[in-house]
Amino acid sequence: MLRNYYYLNRSVTELNKVLRDVLVTEIFSQDKNLLLLSIPTEEFPYRHLVISTDPSLPYLLVKKDHRKARKNVIEITTVQLPEIIDSISIAENDRLIQINLDKVTLYFSMMGGKTNVYFVSDGKIIDQFKKGKTENDLLSRIAKHDFISESIYHKIDKNIFIGFDMKKIRTAYSFISKEIKNELYIRNKNFDELEKDFHTILSEIYNNDIKVFYNRSEDKVRFAPVSFKSFDEIDNAETFTNFNSALVNFISKFYTHNTIDKTEKEISKFLTRELEKLSSKLNNLRGRIEMGERSDEFYNLANLLSINRSELEKGIDKITLQDISDGKDVVIKLNPKHSPQESIDYYFNKARDEKINFEKSMMLFKETEKKYNRFLEIKDRFEKAGNKEELFKIKDELRITNKNKEKKKVNVDAKLKEYLLDDKYTVLIGRDSKSNDLLSTKIAKQNDYWFHARGLPGSHVVLRVDKPKEGIPKNILKNAAQLAAYHSKAKTAKLAPVSYTFGKYVRKKKGMDPGKVLLMKENVLLVRPEIPKNAVLVTDE
Repeated sequence: MLRNYYYLNRSVTELNKVLRDVLVTEIFSQDKNLLLLSIPTEEFPYRHLVISTDPSLPYLLVKKDHRKARKNVIEITTVQLPEIIDSISIAENDRLIQINLDKVTLYFSMMGGKTNVYFVSDGKIIDQFKKGKTENDLLSRIAKHDFISESIYHKIDKNIFIGFDMKKIRTAYSFISKEIKNELYIRNKNFDELEKDFHTILSEIYNNDIKVFYNRSEDKVRFAPVSFKSFDEIDNAETFTNFNSALVNFISKFYTHNTIDKTEKEISKFLTRELEKLSSKLNNLRGRIEMGERSDEFYNLANLLSINRSELEKGIDKITLQDISDGKDVVIKLNPKHSPQESIDYYFNKARDEKINFEKSMMLFKETEKKYNRFLEIKDRFEKAGNKEELFKIKDELRITNKNKEKKKVNVDAKLKEYLLDDKYTVLIGRDSKSNDLLSTKIAKQNDYWFHARGLPGSHVVLRVDKPKEGIPKNILKNAAQLAAYHSKAKTAKLAPVSYTFGKYVRKKKGMDPGKVLLMKENVLLVRPEIPKNAVLVTDE
């Protein structure tokens, strides 16, 4: 209703009475969508005419006490000030408002995404508020209209309204809003004295008090004459005698409602994402725990391989051996790239790590379950929240910021190991060349740490940095480097050098082999290749 042509007509009529012969001392902007004209008086030295070119909420508004910002202010120097406002008027059937100054005329054109303010002198556009959004036909629009500062009562053809075909009506009368058509339909379903009722509605728009309210059925803040019958489920209605006061209240309610709506969506999205992530982690950990502690099984396989070392050879991917404890055949998977000794070491290392990882998986499951239940409790509070204070409290509790961005989605083709350090820091490890490329070029963020055993083949390793400003402890960097060394050809060395840098310094040029990258900057850590004691294996895809 606010952008309705007839309400703009009322706004212009009221503003013309208030601002005619008023001195404009400054024209400036301190917001990409707001143009401000300083129009001070002795009583209100900080009074401004505010023109909003926001396509979703265009308006003209007088603020009696608006302070100019000290920084980031753009002065409009096209107009030689001071100048006097001669009149404010509107095109007879177009949302085009004219503000006449002594030597320059401002045209406020409401055209969706092209909503803008133009400065015109001697029939030419000499400047515009928003650059790059010029209307090519603006001057012809201006030329074909008469501009007036009084209430307009358009004539309508009764035949066009028969059946209330909204598309047909919109084509014939683009300036008649949906709200007016609905009100006309409610009052005159029999089409008798249609134009009389239409003019009655216009008279109410021009003269009646205005109610500003929240309409529950639409979930919107609304602006309408107190006499309108087309709105139900009205909450928190306030009434105003003039357009400007009603508009001030509407804008306040509008932004408050939008803030609440945005906050609700942010919290809902955050809780859904976190609960899904925690649920997935719980399922993975539950599956890991249900498999039981398998260190004896891996020791047995390592011993079987040692006993039958002579039958091992590089290039085979499995071998069938007889278990000496029960005489049954056992199929043991092997890495074709491993030598016999590497295959034996692999299962001994797996047995050594299994006990530690199983205990940590149990501990991590309890911690994750506790966190999951906490989020469920917050979700219940969120669904019952009855005011904005409670919503903002929940948002603060969840530490959701306006700069919070979606994490890059892990490519489904990437085969990764995921470790958790100190139950807090996530480490991702590529399992093959393709996964290394995806991890380094698609998954890693600019401020994530990237690791690789220096000078030797190995996995690419990424340490997630969710809060760059907090910094990463040195021991965590060392732990991630240890994992990088462990998942490389340096695994059996006593000490190994590991290159590390930020994700933004890792490049892959066209034509480079899979798994190969270029580092723009790097540092080096000398570490023992091992799985740190504070590391828990979460997933091994």
